[in-house]
Amino acid sequence: MNENQKENNETVQSSDEASEKGGVKTKTVMGEIWEWIYTIFIAVAIALLIKCFLFDIVKVDGSSMYPTLIDNDRLIITKLGYTPKQGDIIILDSTYKNRSAYFDKLAQANGKEELNSFEKLIRYPALPKEYKHRYYVKRIIALPGQTLDIRDGKVYVDGEQLSEEYYDGTTSIIDPTVKYPVTVDDNCVFVMGDNRNHSKDSRDSSLGQVPYDAVVGKSQIRIFPFNHIGKTE
Repeated sequence: MNENQKENNETVQSSDEASEKGGVKTKTVMGEIWEWIYTIFIAVAIALLIKCFLFDIVKVDGSSMYPTLIDNDRLIITKLGYTPKQGDIIILDSTYKNRSAYFDKLAQANGKEELNSFEKLIRYPALPKEYKHRYYVKRIIALPGQTLDIRDGKVYVDGEQLSEEYYDGTTSIIDPTVKYPVTVDDNCVFVMGDNRNHSKDSRDSSLGQVPYDAVVGKSQIRIFPFNHIGKTE
């Protein structure tokens, strides 16, 4: 073997070693597919985490918050670390209490104290319609420990008439089974819609006081329609 052949052989070998150690490898079709699947999975997982724990975009359905919010408004709501405050506009799960009671009955029937999150998740598709999530947008009127009363069409909290710049009409009692004055329970809020005469809210015993766990988040910004973009108050 002459010197030139030997040098060429050594050069080829050196290139092969570089390819194995740090060179660019050609991807297979399957490798490309799996890389795309992995990327999509990660993107979906991140999107779900953001939607579940950080913020979400919701659409207003109905007129219970008119004129503050109107049908088909789109809102950005925040979730993480939110603590309910009087006057806040919130999104709540109106079926939370009934669904929790239903799950408690299922747990007792199976000899358990309660179902875990996974068990609730896999049973959710088979739940009767009345127990599935149904979201309302309402305003917090009173907080835990506060006493709320409705007299002569006005709302009183802890004995003082509530100043409501967002509403200039009268507030009526809509359910005779809800007795006033009423003191708000621990870890609950009393909510009403701004369109008092067309709102199903805490004045109705079918919803009642809303547990903190049923509060999905706080409405922060209206992003649609574009001519009404701004902070929701």
